[in-house]
Formats: sequence, structure tokens, C-alpha cells
Amino acid sequence: MPKNRCLIISLFLLLLLPLSAKKRTLIPDSLRTLTIDANGVIIMLNRIEGGAFMMGATSDQYDPDTYTDKPAHLVFLSPFYIATTEVTNCLWRAVMNEREMLDLSGYPDHPVSFVSWYEAQEFIRRLDSITGMPFRLPTEAEWEFAARGGEQSKHFRFAGSNEADTVGWLFPIAGQWTHPVARKRPNELGLYDMTGNVSEWCQDRYGPYQLSTPPDPCGADTGSFRIVRGGSYDNCIANSHLSVRRWYEPETSVGYIGFRVALTPPNDPRAFYLSTGATSAEENYLPLTQKIRLKGRKLYFSLVPGDEPYYISEEISASLWKKITGLEPPVKEHGLATGMSRQERARFAELCSRAADKPLSVATIAEKDSALSKGVISPSKQSKRKRSVRATQRTRKTREKLSPWAELIGVKIKQPDDPVLLDFKGDANEKLPLRLILRYTYQPAK
Repeated sequence: MPKNRCLIISLFLLLLLPLSAKKRTLIPDSLRTLTIDANGVIIMLNRIEGGAFMMGATSDQYDPDTYTDKPAHLVFLSPFYIATTEVTNCLWRAVMNEREMLDLSGYPDHPVSFVSWYEAQEFIRRLDSITGMPFRLPTEAEWEFAARGGEQSKHFRFAGSNEADTVGWLFPIAGQWTHPVARKRPNELGLYDMTGNVSEWCQDRYGPYQLSTPPDPCGADTGSFRIVRGGSYDNCIANSHLSVRRWYEPETSVGYIGFRVALTPPNDPRAFYLSTGATSAEENYLPLTQKIRLKGRKLYFSLVPGDEPYYISEEISASLWKKITGLEPPVKEHGLATGMSRQERARFAELCSRAADKPLSVATIAEKDSALSKGVISPSKQSKRKRSVRATQRTRKTREKLSPWAELIGVKIKQPDDPVLLDFKGDANEKLPLRLILRYTYQPAK
């Protein structure tokens, strides 16, 4: 009867899912993975879309010898970010500037260990002050949802496979020590080492599971133990499946426990958090995208975050160029406008500024490169263009070598147009890419 009751409650909650689910907002690719610099060490965090999942001893995780992961129960989660790897010794040193417990400088890519829950909290406090981002430990529900693969889950027993050794460092293969992060296969969400290497602190206090669980659960309200999830190099495969729960006193510091960080997105998914020293003022948010109308056409600009944030567009199409100028572009390549001089580009930006009544200008190479490095604009067209340029230039070199021999027999070899020269026709030394940007002067909250 209890099992039937559990099934009925779960089905009822699933029926409520469409009513409780929030309307999804399209998130640009540039925010699927965040790249954050912490004193020269890069932290990568993947966005995990919220959803509903059965947490605990589901059929793919069930083990008759464990009881703390029962009953399986339905959990609703909001979107969140979680680091692709565990915090490494290198990152720890960059943030904390000391390592009192053990000198691990010879193992920079290994996950940090011998770290208590309290030390993890101090690390996060310092990381916040360096980056201006509200980092935290993942909740237990977030950790399990991410380890299972989120909404892309294939219902593996371990994080990314039913074969534990392909995705994690576990006993006895791991030996009695940690290994460099991200050397095994990632799971469905691109997360590494959620099975094995070191177990990971979560934010929650330990408490038994309840069938009736509120959205975004964060553990028991009272209690001294803190949750630790995931197997480690010290655990065998038999007790390292994803639903296994462990708990320790928060001052516990042992070699097989480390942690990874998480991040809560802004309440408004169309906004991007900018570091200003204040964490709640509305001025800390700028819209991710700007839509500008130009003579009946829409042009989308994406935010490039930084000390002086600005907005940048994708490549200008040949049709938009014709719409604004009334002229055909000198060259059309993959549907894009190219081949115009610097003066023609500046004139186009001026016409766009008048049409939109906004200060638009041509982006510099540095601004374009910054947007590319941060994933704000897509490199796909750029890569396609580079391939075509290389192919054409190889053809030109080959024909140049053959030309003297061809002339001897009275044959003239026609050279294809060099796309690099075409792109900057009439002003080849002024290599400015055709991208328009919209700038804002950002004022931090007082």
C-alpha cells in the first residue's frame, strides 16, 4: 500500500507540472557556459535548465542495501549554473593564497581535498569578492539533477554511463589518491567527475527524504550534519551510484572530500549579472539583448560584459545593407555584405544611427575578438569564411607557381579573386570587420 500511495502522489504532482512550470525564456548560446576568471584561473560553469525529476531510489538507482535515498520523490528545480569540474588545487591557491593543511602545488589539476564545509564557505566568500558573482555550493537536489544529466538524462546508474570506470575514478582502479580533473568522459550535460575522484560537499543539512517536497529544496532546517554527494577514489563501484547519500560534520577534513561551485542566475533571465560590489540593486543588471528597428527590419545586439559593457551585432546581411543604403553591396558572401571600404562602412553606420536614433558605429577588431572569446557572437560563419579563404589562397599559390611555365607555352592562368582583398576593397590596410555596436555607460549602484 505505501508503494501505491507513493505512485499516486507522484502521478498527481506530475499532472500539476504544466501548471507550476514557468514560461521558458530563450537563453542565448553565450550564456549556456559561463567563463569566469578568478585571479588568472578560469572557472567554467554550465547552465542547467530547471525541471522536474524523481530524486532518490528510482529504478535505475535502486539498491536494497541502502535506505537513506528512499523514498523516491518528485522535485522541481529552477535553472542554475554548476561548475564543469571540481575545484582544483590551482583554483584554490589562486583564491585562498594559502594551503595550510597540505602542500599540493605539484598537483595543480587535481581536485582540492582535505577541505571542510566551513573552508569551502570561506573559499566561496573570497571568490565572490574577486569576481563579484554570487557563488555558492550546489544543493543536494541540484547536485543529483545535474549528475543524472538533467532533462537530457539517459537514466544511467553513474554520471554519464552504466560503466563507472569510464566516467569516474573509483577504487581500486583509482588507487588511494586523486587524479587530474576532466580526464574521464563527461555526463550528458558536459560535467566531469560527478562519479569518483572526490566526493563533494553540498549546501544542505542532512534530513530524511519526504514525499511532499517544496520546489528548490535546500535540506533540513536543523541539524549539524552536512550532505556529501558522489563517490570518490576511496569508494568501490557498488556504493557509488548517483542516489547514494553521505553526511559529515561540517568541520570534517579528509582526503576524499572536495567540492564544486554553483551559481544562481538573475531572477530576470534576460539580464546578465555585472559585478559592481552590490548584489541586489536593479542597476546590476543589463538586458542581454537589444532589438533595434531599421526601416522595418530588426537588428539584434548582444551584450558583451566587462568593465565597460557594450552591445554588438552579428554580421550585417547583404539584404540589410541594400535596405539601408539602397545599393547592392560590392560583394555577397554566404548572404553577408562585404567588400566595401572603410568610408562606406562608416557611412552605413551613420545611416543606421539616423534610422534607429541610437549611437551606432563600426566595431573594432579588438571589440569583435572580445565578443568572440566570451561566446557572445558565433564563430561559425567566421570559421566557414576562413575555410573558404584558405582554399582560395591555396589555389592562388598553386596557380602562381604554374604561371611561368604556362606562359612559356602561351597559356595564361586566371587567378581567382583573393577574398581577403575583396573584403577590404579600396582600403586594404584598414581591416575593420563589419559589425555594429551599441554602447552604454554603466553606472554602478550607489
